[in-house]
Amino acid sequence: MAMTIELALLISILSVAGTLFYASRNSKRADTADIARAAAESATINTKLDQIGIDVRDIKRDMATVKKDVQELTERVIIVEQSAKSAHHRLDSAEEREGKK
Repeated sequence: MAMTIELALLISILSVAGTLFYASRNSKRADTADIARAAAESATINTKLDQIGIDVRDIKRDMATVKKDVQELTERVIIVEQSAKSAHHRLDSAEEREGKK
């Protein structure tokens, strides 16, 4: 009977040891999978952030071009306005001369 108790105790100890071993092993596997998943997510986020940075640089470059174009158009409008003003003065002078004759 003592041998039966010792055998049952030995089987219990081996069962607990095996359970702990496999639980530890599965935990390490789960940790490794979590680390791999986190690394993949981090890589994806970094890639997207890099692309956003490139897009922002492109937008800034486009905005600089648009500002330059607007400045050039502003200068051209000023020239056209001055020319129209001068033409009005010439027309007014011509009308005055015609009116005096």
